[in-house]
Amino acid sequence: MKKGWIYFYVFIFIALGCDTASTIDSLEDGFFVKFYGDEGNQEGVDAVVNPDGTITLFGTTEELSMGKQLYLVNILPNGIINWERKYGTEKNEIAKDIILTSDGRLAIVADIENTPTEHDILVMTLGLDGAVIASDTIKGATSTDETANSITQISDGFIVAGSTNNLALKPNGTGPVNDTRDAMFVRLYNDLTVYPPVWRQGYGPGTFDEAIKVVEVLPNQFYLFFNTDTPKLDGDINFYVSQLGVDGEASNTNDFLLGQSGSNEILSSVAFSPVQSGEGFLLSGISQRPGASTDIYVVKLRKNLQLNNSDIEFQKTLSINLGIVSEAKVSAVASSGSGFIILANEKFTGIQNFYLTKIDNSGFPVWKDPIIFGGEQDDRIGAVLELPDGSIGIIGTFAIGQDGETKMTFIKVNKDGKFSK
Repeated sequence: MKKGWIYFYVFIFIALGCDTASTIDSLEDGFFVKFYGDEGNQEGVDAVVNPDGTITLFGTTEELSMGKQLYLVNILPNGIINWERKYGTEKNEIAKDIILTSDGRLAIVADIENTPTEHDILVMTLGLDGAVIASDTIKGATSTDETANSITQISDGFIVAGSTNNLALKPNGTGPVNDTRDAMFVRLYNDLTVYPPVWRQGYGPGTFDEAIKVVEVLPNQFYLFFNTDTPKLDGDINFYVSQLGVDGEASNTNDFLLGQSGSNEILSSVAFSPVQSGEGFLLSGISQRPGASTDIYVVKLRKNLQLNNSDIEFQKTLSINLGIVSEAKVSAVASSGSGFIILANEKFTGIQNFYLTKIDNSGFPVWKDPIIFGGEQDDRIGAVLELPDGSIGIIGTFAIGQDGETKMTFIKVNKDGKFSK
């Protein structure tokens, strides 16, 4: 694998013995690496750009004797903190997703850890100053485990996508006998009250199914994007797409499987593709054969799906040796020019780093070399976003110092992934 520019920042923290938020600026104004958080561990998961140009970072913080709490940091375009807030209970909260709504609110979703194997889901709407507008908890049956992956705004509220071991949520008789986990999609009104029971909340053609995102394409018509190990392709894990109707029922006659026999394709990102990149959806994740190196796997689908092969504009691995990564997450966003910016974890050298690349509208690399960001210990990606000036923002988690303490990290580079104009 060709290496691009490799940036190592962590040695600065070792030398200074610093456990709090700090800054590493480039020689060029406006491009930087900044760390956020006080004593303890902080993690960066996702971020949004607000109408005023500020950026809200979302993750978790774990300080001293306290458990994990949700951590929201609003920064100016130069990375300076505007404000920060923490939200939590006596239990651990695990940040999952943040979105900016069409009416100027923030909506966040997180898991609440009741025990290591039993979770509920916390949903909140906030003002742009972080003040809580509404909050609710999604709970399953007694002692069942519900976890979230995303929250999406729809015409009358939101849909939270995730998974559950409460197999009673899906229609009777639609799963295999050895079923263990189903895709879950809970519909909420704007005030976060749960939609009436007429809305079906689960689906699962395989023994393990996990919803990544649900999008509304027409009033009461939705696409469900999820992972499954349905036997349709040798029982491997694959990307899967289904259509949901007004009642949340999935039409299993139109299920659409995307993957390769003999390897697992694990979806983690669904990005909208605008006109300049060909309207539709970019699905991205990883492809991995047992014991083999991981690769980025991308599928470009057209806007109006027939749920057959005519929907596919391209479907490919990127022929990248990412190594054996412990984090299977990939994040992608459409560029305002054209093409897509893709962020993944790589562990080619034995240390897990951030891997940034760009592909064109046909799925071919745009940059001659990928860009690698990392330190002397394992670092984890959160999400990638394009900023209003065309630069690229990256949120994630860096391990710093000899004790491996982690910090929420935000990196800003130019449109080519570099720290120069």
